[in-house]
Amino acid sequence: MKVYFYPHSYLRDRHLETIRNWPKNEVQNPEIANNRKGAQVSKSQSGSKKVPWNQKLPLLNIKLRPKETSKNSIVHVWGALIATGKFIVNIDNPWSMTGYNTRALSLYTWVIRRILLSRRCLGIHCISKACRESLRIHIGENVFQKAKVHYPTSGITPVQTYKKTSAKACHFLFIGSQFKIKGGVELLTAYKNAKKENPNVSLTIITHLPKELAQTANDIRDLTVLPPKYERSELFSKFMQNADVLVHPSYMESFGMTILEAMANGLAIIANDVYAISEMVESGQNGYLLEPMISKWNGASPNKYFMQHGSFLNAIDSTDSSDYVKTLTKAMLTVSSDPTLLDKMKSNSLSRFRKMQRHTDEY
Repeated sequence: MKVYFYPHSYLRDRHLETIRNWPKNEVQNPEIANNRKGAQVSKSQSGSKKVPWNQKLPLLNIKLRPKETSKNSIVHVWGALIATGKFIVNIDNPWSMTGYNTRALSLYTWVIRRILLSRRCLGIHCISKACRESLRIHIGENVFQKAKVHYPTSGITPVQTYKKTSAKACHFLFIGSQFKIKGGVELLTAYKNAKKENPNVSLTIITHLPKELAQTANDIRDLTVLPPKYERSELFSKFMQNADVLVHPSYMESFGMTILEAMANGLAIIANDVYAISEMVESGQNGYLLEPMISKWNGASPNKYFMQHGSFLNAIDSTDSSDYVKTLTKAMLTVSSDPTLLDKMKSNSLSRFRKMQRHTDEY
């Protein structure tokens, strides 16, 4: 019995790596990952306040079984359900099954539950414990029990050892296409403040930087801003393996792949406590987990901003960020001023990644 990967038009690196690392003799259509780069958020989408059409309508994300599948093959699908036949579903959060429309999940809960608990659903793969907990809260205990956590570690080979910290320098790294939602504005201010107290710090930002912030960025010393044009392997070799700390102050995440990748490359992490991020970052151990000044999540459940992109961006702009920036600045100064602590955090990040990798391999 072979697996047929549903040919989604939008596949991220983690999706492609799942296909590439699945045993070849068990895959019916491995060619869909050939010569293909992981999809990225475009520059126009990164700052858009428009709500995608599939979030406006309360639709169930259910797909017809592809005609090319063999009779006994298992369809592996991301964020959706298959109408007929055996399938495995892989989800970042339950709302992917309704196009991230929160009202639709409530409307179709009984349908989703029935399909997920059916014999033809052979697996519910959650990429985090937070995702599995969301299933329990919003779809039911039986679905929670059937679901398993599969951390998206496929295709990520951890470094043998972390880069030892220089006593004279600490390099921070930020990677995120959606600059404002990822906390980029607050990071610029925090880094500028940290630079005043510790002139040995530096920062590289890989993002779609909004035009109105270009001059602000130009005025900050030892700040490098680059467009998000790099493939995963380049991000690892050119940036992560030459950095000390990943700063990921995001306000909206379903997981945080950049964090997982940075851990595999032996970086300490400074991030916000949003959805699944606490599964990767433990304050004082492999970095610092901060309370976000705003978020689209209340624990494992979405809040009023989840479907309101424009309102959320406006709320970020209007929220008083002074206390949050102070906390972020303090975390950056703490890790950059203590090489021994930073090396401990780097080592713990690497160990934590390997543990998550083993957890996935057990399934």
